[in-house]
Amino acid sequence: MLAARRDINRVLALLAVCTVACAPAPRTPPPESFPPLPPEVKASGQLAVFITDQTTDGRNLKLRGLVANPYDLPIAGVRLVFRIMPTAEPTARELDRFQKVMNAHLAPLARVPLSWDIQSMYAGQSGRFGFTLQAFAITRGDESLPLPPGWKD
Repeated sequence: MLAARRDINRVLALLAVCTVACAPAPRTPPPESFPPLPPEVKASGQLAVFITDQTTDGRNLKLRGLVANPYDLPIAGVRLVFRIMPTAEPTARELDRFQKVMNAHLAPLARVPLSWDIQSMYAGQSGRFGFTLQAFAITRGDESLPLPPGWKD
């Protein structure tokens, strides 16, 4: 009887250790600020873009994600530029380009959801292409910002 009680105590001690050791790590809160931005990024009003999902059926490309305001001033309006290139190099020639304006207002350090469905004959290239998705603020505070490079009205 005494041996059975010791075995039960050992099992309970082992379960307690496993429960403490297997507890999930505490979640870290989102950053209070973004890293310092280079001057050319600040001058253009470029925003941070996070792609959380991309899906294609060979012709249609569905992009989901977030656009974030890394500045200390509020943002009004966002211009999005999506470019498809034959490789993932920044100097590669452009195969296709899409533009979109989001009527979004972002407080400093705020994020808004991004949902964009694009049709392109290059969408189903099985990973053989590269793309960039850039977001630019239309106004930052009271300042109107320049159009993104290559923007067509």
